[in-house]
Amino acid sequence: MANGSLELTSESRGHFLAELRSLAIKTHRAVHLKPYRIIYEVIGREVLIQLIVDGRRSFQAILEWRLLR
Repeated sequence: MANGSLELTSESRGHFLAELRSLAIKTHRAVHLKPYRIIYEVIGREVLIQLIVDGRRSFQAILEWRLLR
């Protein structure tokens, strides 16, 4: 980690989110670091962490809560 940024060894690390893929959003990926789920977006050479959540919770419910607040 340098200057507050996170480096990934490969931009293709992680997987696209099925919950967002159904909305035609293919910019966010997720990695699981038990018990956490880290949702991030790769823009150029930067990785923007958007959300860190408990992986045992329903991501669909979290997504709805964030969109509706």
